[in-house]
Amino acid sequence: MSNIDLEGRPVERPVVVVRRNNTGWIVGGVVAIVALVAVAVIVMNRNDTNQQASSAFQQGAATATANDATQTAQTAATQAASAANAANASANDAQNQAAIRAQQNADNRAAQTPPPANPAPAANSDSSASPQ
Repeated sequence: MSNIDLEGRPVERPVVVVRRNNTGWIVGGVVAIVALVAVAVIVMNRNDTNQQASSAFQQGAATATANDATQTAQTAATQAASAANAANASANDAQNQAAIRAQQNADNRAAQTPPPANPAPAANSDSSASPQ
């Protein structure tokens, strides 16, 4: 292509001025920054999730320990009550046995004591004292 047309005249070509447009680059940069911020937020929240999971695990372990301690205390209280009841029953049995032995000893002493000899009949003081 030349600048001369078929008739020999110079052809004027229109001059096109191309402006540089940076709008696409600016939009792309903003999108990249937003994506980086989103990734940072996701990473930070994932650490919070791990901390929350760890905290929940520790809380669950503490609750389980407390439940075990409560069950152990209840078992100990039940065993103590049973022991107290057994001791009370044993004390009652011992008291009853002591009462029975005391009664038997008293009965044995009474059986071993000879009966009093026949006392002389009491003199009738009324009939002998009055003269008739």
